[in-house]
Amino acid sequence: MSGPGLWSYVRQKLLATSLRWFVYIFRLKKMRRDRDTVRQQGAVVHRTSIPSRQPGRSIAVNIYAPPEHSPDHGAKPVLVNWHGSGFFIPYLDSDAVYCAQVAQKAGIFVIDADYRKGPEHSYPEPLEDVEDVLHWVAEQSQFDKSRVAVSGFSAGGLLALVAASSLRHDLESLGLKIRAVAAVYPVTDVSLPAAQKTVPRPIRPLSPFIMGLINDCWAPEALRKDPRVSPGLADAKLYPDVSIIVTCDGDSFAPEADALARKLEAGGKTVHYKSMERARHGFDKGVKKGARAWDMRDEAYEVIIDGFRRAFDLQGSGAPRT
Repeated sequence: MSGPGLWSYVRQKLLATSLRWFVYIFRLKKMRRDRDTVRQQGAVVHRTSIPSRQPGRSIAVNIYAPPEHSPDHGAKPVLVNWHGSGFFIPYLDSDAVYCAQVAQKAGIFVIDADYRKGPEHSYPEPLEDVEDVLHWVAEQSQFDKSRVAVSGFSAGGLLALVAASSLRHDLESLGLKIRAVAAVYPVTDVSLPAAQKTVPRPIRPLSPFIMGLINDCWAPEALRKDPRVSPGLADAKLYPDVSIIVTCDGDSFAPEADALARKLEAGGKTVHYKSMERARHGFDKGVKKGARAWDMRDEAYEVIIDGFRRAFDLQGSGAPRT
């Protein structure tokens, strides 16, 4: 690498490194609070690593088991989740409360998976990690390959949406059937200029500068209209029958997620949609019990869990879902 490309990378690297440290310090207390919540819920979590296509490298995952699970109970449905990151922040564990709630309330396995980050590892490397995790899932006997869902938050939501659209049919050749996708305040279209991403009443919005860094860490500008890079541009027919989209009215990424929800509905898909009022991007992380955000988090997660129950034909609190 030489010339302008080199200097652009060095600039991105310096910015990303600085912001990683800032976010780590700022989020440390919140992540501890969420881990305490998970422990109090009695969630069973196992940290392991799975093989990457790259020799000598592995991908970290946290596996959340459903309550009272035993191999004698047979294969269970599985959700694979990818955390938010802005495509540059190492943030595995940030969705711990969500993963624990889904595993316990839906009674399914949840795999919270890591992936490589930019600018050191931009597209297609994070997406290769997504594929490798799903290939591994297809090889495991404890998971019901006919009942798989994917989900993600923010940048992880983009990865989940790509997995559920552009990657989905290739995965079916492995017997892996993605029945549903859930995306929470997702990025869906990086082809849009960052300055155009606005909402009427923003709440602590990301600046166009930071949104530009997110785009740069994910993929070069020449690729941003590819549906594997911007899943909001994918044909609706590529998606599974069930999509669950949660947005925040104070989030600058909400309009592009809203547009995807409308597109999927127009394409005949079932869309469980929820817009959280007076909420910001990342509203559900590190919240205190008794705070408004605590109740909002439970409300948003219940929409997602209910969508998974319906997609998997599971029972909720009594009646079967139809």
